[in-house]
Amino acid sequence: MLSEAEENYRIGKFTGSLANAVMTTTSEAELVRIWRVKVGLDPPEPETWPMRAGAHMERLILDERELQTGHPITRRGEIVDHPAIPKVCVKLDGYRAHDDAVVECKFLGPYRTKDDFIPGYYAQCMLQKLCTGASNMVLVVAQGTSDPVEYQLVYSQGYAEELMRRAAAFLLCMQMFTPPCALPPVIPPEKWRTVDVIAEPTNWSAELLAHLVEYGATADAAALHDEAGKAARGLVPDDVGKVLAGPWQLARNRKGIISITRRAA
Repeated sequence: MLSEAEENYRIGKFTGSLANAVMTTTSEAELVRIWRVKVGLDPPEPETWPMRAGAHMERLILDERELQTGHPITRRGEIVDHPAIPKVCVKLDGYRAHDDAVVECKFLGPYRTKDDFIPGYYAQCMLQKLCTGASNMVLVVAQGTSDPVEYQLVYSQGYAEELMRRAAAFLLCMQMFTPPCALPPVIPPEKWRTVDVIAEPTNWSAELLAHLVEYGATADAAALHDEAGKAARGLVPDDVGKVLAGPWQLARNRKGIISITRRAA
């Protein structure tokens, strides 16, 4: 649980629990409810038994994981600001120097499955990784009386970028006092599926296969196209910014990259 000082520090900021909400919540009413709390229109949710139980068990679960692995888990309860983006912060459950990993701890009911809780907490772990600069992120889950189980989460650059875009949008909603709108949930790599469109056709299988046939048939021509373009660009002297060549134009941008386009008739 958060102390009063920690709650005050997090007012008006984008935090780990909020990361989970903006990446997984499909209900606009729920997202607006969270926003109303963040901007001070409504009070925070009162403590519940699951919240108290989770806070009580956190230290025990992390201690048990230390015993299981032999590696200390430190920085417990530390609040870390994002190194470059204002008003973004996380509270760490822990950090493990052995593998440079943020460690997020959850005490869940035995009926929960990894297909449910990994996508549910992936964004929170991702934000911790981005704020700390850690190389790895780990979700440690204890369910009932079973031993805690550790899940290594795979980093996704695309997911990280989308998370920070949504963080910026939510912060703007708080700043402008404008309710947010829900966006489609983003699927983390652990939940990506393998689909065999031959064995199990979908409503997009036929179109995909048609494009792939064309893709294969034009592969040689595409390779020749790339080679010819590379050769043409290589002939342009370094002090030339634009070349007019009949129907073609070669133009160098400020980064020195040369583009080839057709000129208007």
